[in-house]
Amino acid sequence: MPYCHTIFQTVKPEQVENVLSKFAQECFVGGQAAYRLDDGSFSIDAGENDIRAIYDESDTVIRFFCRYKRDADFYDSKLQTFAAKHGITSELTVASRLGTDGSRI
Repeated sequence: MPYCHTIFQTVKPEQVENVLSKFAQECFVGGQAAYRLDDGSFSIDAGENDIRAIYDESDTVIRFFCRYKRDADFYDSKLQTFAAKHGITSELTVASRLGTDGSRI
């Protein structure tokens, strides 16, 4: 799954689920809260499985990845709008700076 270019920065571990649930409820039909999956990622799109989030506790950032590369710009736009609305510090990364697991190269 390709990573989106948007990351949410400086998110405390105890805030992750709340931030992701708010995003899921505001940005997807069905308004379902985010929840952690068995692999440690979070389902954030009301069960569509087109975008997921993963929390990197060592860098205190939330990274996002989507099922299809063609959808990355669409989700980046949603993520940037949400971050601006809620005062979340975000960054647009260059895809080549991220490994396949989302870690910085």
